[in-house]
This record gives sequence, C-alpha cells and structure tokens, in this order.
Amino acid sequence: MPLMWSWPFEPVVLIAVELAAVLYVVGGIGRRTEVWRDVAFWSALVAILVALQSPLEMLARQLFWIHMVQHLLLIVVAAPLLALASPWTRLWRALPRRLRRGIARPLFKSPRLAPLRGAYRVLSRPTVIWCLAAGNLWLWHVPAMYDLTLRYHLVHHLEHTLFLGLAIAFWAQLIDQYPFRSPLSTLGRATYVFTAMIQSWVLAAVLSFATSPLYTYALLPSRPGGISALTDQQLGGGMMWVPGAIAYALVFVWLLFRWLAEEDSRTQAVAPAVERSQTIGG
Repeated sequence: MPLMWSWPFEPVVLIAVELAAVLYVVGGIGRRTEVWRDVAFWSALVAILVALQSPLEMLARQLFWIHMVQHLLLIVVAAPLLALASPWTRLWRALPRRLRRGIARPLFKSPRLAPLRGAYRVLSRPTVIWCLAAGNLWLWHVPAMYDLTLRYHLVHHLEHTLFLGLAIAFWAQLIDQYPFRSPLSTLGRATYVFTAMIQSWVLAAVLSFATSPLYTYALLPSRPGGISALTDQQLGGGMMWVPGAIAYALVFVWLLFRWLAEEDSRTQAVAPAVERSQTIGG
C-alpha cells in the first residue's frame, strides 16, 4: 500500500484529543460561548490530528520536508489556534468539583509546593518562554537529537509534545488567555514575535544552504518522489522559511497596526491638554 494512503494508529494522540474534546463539550454545557473560539478550538484539534494521526506521520519517516510540515502544523497552526480559543478555564470547569479542589488547594496553598510555585513564576516569564521555545526548536534539529526521534517512537512523541506545549506558552504571550493577561505591551509583543520569526529563519537557512544531508534520511535507499536527500532537506528548510513564517508575520503586522493605533489615540488625548496649557500660558 502506498505510504500516502497508510494511516498510523497513535493511541496516545487519539486519547489526548478525545479527552480534550470531551472536556471542552462538558465544560461548555449551560454556558454561552463565542463561536469564533469554538471554531479555533476544533480547528486546532483537527490540525493536531492531521499532523500526527494521518498519512503525514507515515511519510515523515521517509521525507524530512513532511516532518517539517508536521512541526509547523503543531507550532504555527494548532498552538496559536488553541491560544486564540483560550479553552483552559472551560476545560478545568469540566472536571469534577472535588477533583478540582483536591488539585487546587495543595497546588496554591501547600508550603511543600512553594518551590514549584516559584519555579512556575520564573518559567512563565515571557523572556524565559521565548528562550525555551527557541532552544527547543534548535535542540530537536541537532542531527543526533533528530535522528533519535526517527529511531525511538517515544522520543518522537516527546518531541511533538514539547513543540506543541512550548508553542502554546509562546503564543499565550501574544494572545491574552482569559482571565490572565500577558505582561508584554503591544510593542513588546510585536518585538517578541518578530524576533522569534528571525531565529526560525536562521535555522531554515542552515537547513536550506547546507551542502550535504544532515540527517539519517540520507541512508534510505530511496524516497517517495525520487528526490535526493539534500533536495528533501532543502525543501524542509523552505517550508520553515516561507509557510512557517506566515503566522508570525500576520501576528506581527496586526500588533504593529494595533500599536500605531494606540500611539495615535495617545497623541489625540494629549493634544487638547497641550493646547489648553499653551492658551493659559499665552
């Protein structure tokens, strides 16, 4: 059977997606919901399934550029959609009240967990999240680490979990997660996403302009489509460079226009006061 028609069976992925779907439905019972948040949430789950529970998963074992498509679906499609949906309160509300209290009380009040709360305060800082997300991206593209994901399926699951989890944390600094608000200003958010896009371009350039294959895909006797290992790698770098930058660029432009609008509003608010002071002074 051709690889493009082969469907993997990933029980971990299916259970996680199904659990999230059930909690989201249960948490929304009897409550008004915003349609656009629902669309974002369900679209994110679809993106996760397409990335990890479709023929892409089978093709990714033989084509580097398809593996990059998987990563992009998680990092720049599913993660920002989940941040946009901001479903965390709704998912939490779906849990039994006794369970919620059993988790929340020790988590927020137990002296024994004070170091954990301190670690969270440090790790949740925007600069730390930026560094963790960028470092994680580069780490898994080190040839030795990347090849581990091809040899060991559990490592592959860990890679995808970290990509999705850290990407959600990254996008949550740009899109407020009700009832929490990112500490970054609008200009700070624009800088945040722009610098992330630049560092991803640097990695894309490394992959695209390498003069020899970096990964064990080169050891395969052939690849679907008959392309060479180097061409495969260059296609992967191109995927990261252009399609992978679309979400970053769209959010950057939106934030830039938002910042300009805020500056215009401040100028209009200050202008009358300046005119009054000049009139009094005159």
